[in-house]
Amino acid sequence: MMQKNAAPIAGAGVFQRPLHLPSVLVPLAVAVFIAGTIGGMLPEAMAQKIPQGQTSPPGPALSPAEAIKKMTVPEGFTVEVVASEPQLINPVAMTFDEQGRIWVTESVEYPRSSPGEGKDRIKVLEDTDSDGAVDKVTVFATGLNIPSGIAVGHGGVWVANAPDLLLLKDTDGDLKADQREVIVSGFGRTDTHELPNSLTWGPDGWLYGLNGVFNHSHVRHQGKEFKFTCALFRVHPLTREFQLFCEGTSNPWGVAFDTEGSAFVSACVIDHLWHLTESGYYHRQGGPYPPFTWKIDSIVKHKHQKAAYCGIHYYDSDAYPEEYRQRLYMGNIHGNCLNVDSLERRGSTYFGKGHPDFLSANDAWFMPVAQKTGPDGCLYVLDWYDRYHCYQDARRDPEGIDRGQGRLYRIRYQNTPRAAKFNLGNETDEQLLERLASGNGLIRDLAQRILSERLMSREGEQRSFLTPRLETLARSGGSRRQSLAALWVLVAGGELREPFALEMLQHADPTFRAWTIRGLGNAGKAAPAVGKQLQACLEDDSRDVLLQLAIAAPKLEALETVGTLVKVAARCGDDTLIPHVVWQNLVPRLKAEQAAFLKAVKQHDLKQSPGLAQIMPRATELMISK
Repeated sequence: MMQKNAAPIAGAGVFQRPLHLPSVLVPLAVAVFIAGTIGGMLPEAMAQKIPQGQTSPPGPALSPAEAIKKMTVPEGFTVEVVASEPQLINPVAMTFDEQGRIWVTESVEYPRSSPGEGKDRIKVLEDTDSDGAVDKVTVFATGLNIPSGIAVGHGGVWVANAPDLLLLKDTDGDLKADQREVIVSGFGRTDTHELPNSLTWGPDGWLYGLNGVFNHSHVRHQGKEFKFTCALFRVHPLTREFQLFCEGTSNPWGVAFDTEGSAFVSACVIDHLWHLTESGYYHRQGGPYPPFTWKIDSIVKHKHQKAAYCGIHYYDSDAYPEEYRQRLYMGNIHGNCLNVDSLERRGSTYFGKGHPDFLSANDAWFMPVAQKTGPDGCLYVLDWYDRYHCYQDARRDPEGIDRGQGRLYRIRYQNTPRAAKFNLGNETDEQLLERLASGNGLIRDLAQRILSERLMSREGEQRSFLTPRLETLARSGGSRRQSLAALWVLVAGGELREPFALEMLQHADPTFRAWTIRGLGNAGKAAPAVGKQLQACLEDDSRDVLLQLAIAAPKLEALETVGTLVKVAARCGDDTLIPHVVWQNLVPRLKAEQAAFLKAVKQHDLKQSPGLAQIMPRATELMISK
């Protein structure tokens, strides 16, 4: 959440280096220095500390009305206050539910490192008269301790509250949590700026979250053990299975999925933008790599101002003009702004390009910790609003943290209509299927999540009605967006039926073929005929398809793991991502299956297979190691 190990900024403090003088001379030297360099300054100015990552004292806090007057946004846009203190204070995370209500976690305990019950809470914010401003606030849950992530779905509210991932339920409909279940435990609190965060429903129906590089976690769950720091993890909402999706980066805070279902995170200190794929291992800000790791790098060559990011959101809604859609919006907490990147496909991965800032607060207190599309299609920005941005200041002066402020803003284009009241939870399957084609990204995501819940929970005749309808939409929906969303619901629902899976593996669009492979891998099984078609997919020219084959190979008996991985590496050409993923899946089995590996390699010309050629020196080193 906050920047770690930031490099000192020139002029960021009076004393940046120790004075190498005899101790008896230090007080005199300090007095001479102050007299010679700060003479004439007012006492109150001298007393003001310059927070980490800033170049001057932040000045007094602004009222919400004053704050938006200082903000600059592109022509045609305005900033509006949706909620502010005392409606919310110290907001950390947010999400929208199927009624358009806003769920926010608050923390006055920050930066407390000890676990246990605290004073933090979850609030539900509502705009009951649809005028664009919150007018009703309900406290849903209390007793929390730096709740750093929140998601609504599958019968409750999922909350990252280290060391636990909780599921809170309201069983009597009074909007108050009356049941609490620990889903997963073992997340660390060694760094409360890098706690498990950014709980987000993925296209595949799993709940995703992040953990930071200096927050050591040790999860024991369902007979398995996970020791990790920086990672993207996921939890299945029904089986409660916990997985590490991939590892690496720094203290990522924010995960977003694009229109293809690819995952992106923003990170601090190191490069700011990362495309994360299952089983990948990415560059770490610090700490050791596992033996024989071949790390994956970021997808950017550029930098935005400073290096502290919080939140990332892929915006794709028709409330904004085309040039602002299909962009990643990231909170820059030292830059006090929203940065923007666009994505360009590069084989199986992406390349990020920078664009002008979308919002500049011109206020050192502005701390954008989360960004989301709202019910009206506008971008909403959650603002912690504090003079202190970094752990250095919070630990040095915890009492100086501003615990009485917080804002939620909307960035509105021209006269974008206010959202009318709705409740997608009460809509029929057919209505929700139509919503998958909505021009509003939030509405699409909510409809997809609710349909996924219904498909997961249904059996027999109830399931048999929805599944064929989804299959029909996936084949030929009203738009590609709707068809792909229908496929994602089916992937989330579990097993893909054999005739449909065979059809999707031969779909003209490679994204559909790739996601079918991913769905089969998630399910861990494939019918014999589907297995044969998977093997045929090894001749596919799509890098996306090859990537998913490499990820699915260890999960599916239909794919001989080592042979599949070698062939994918041989066929991926100059792809920059696939060889790394192939290698990460080879490492745990190469010693035991060395003969199979060498036999598979002999079938390919390394001069014509740059991906496989890159792997060979690493494979040789591993095979001869003790």
